[in-house]
Amino acid sequence: MDKFSIGEQFRLELHWEKAIYEQDGICKLQKVYFSGPVLSNAQRIAENDYILLDFFEQYFIVAKNVYVAKLSWGEVDYNADGRVYLSNVYISHNTELNRVPKLNSNDYLIIDTANHQVEYHSFNMVYKTYVVNCDTNLYNFGGK
Repeated sequence: MDKFSIGEQFRLELHWEKAIYEQDGICKLQKVYFSGPVLSNAQRIAENDYILLDFFEQYFIVAKNVYVAKLSWGEVDYNADGRVYLSNVYISHNTELNRVPKLNSNDYLIIDTANHQVEYHSFNMVYKTYVVNCDTNLYNFGGK
């Protein structure tokens, strides 16, 4: 599959060093940061907050229902390198969706923020999200 990208100005990436599954439906991420062009135009990220990630477009092959997960975090640290570091980061979802593949430590997420400008955000409560591997290829769960 070709390298995956979305409109660069709306691209937000979530990277981590380690993904840990200690219980069904909850993935703890360690050494986590946001990066991407959207950060230069976005409002500051609030501490102790969350967003809803919509993986359905990518996971519809393996999930029989909508696949929305909650990404939550604690402290937020804006760094001079342009990254935004997060602590106490979890991705949680209903346990009935455990059939979807688990995240690997070398994967990352691409979050499409195009519909989340101030004037549109209240009409779009979830963020389209894609799981990408370390080679920047979008996972294809359909096997093609």
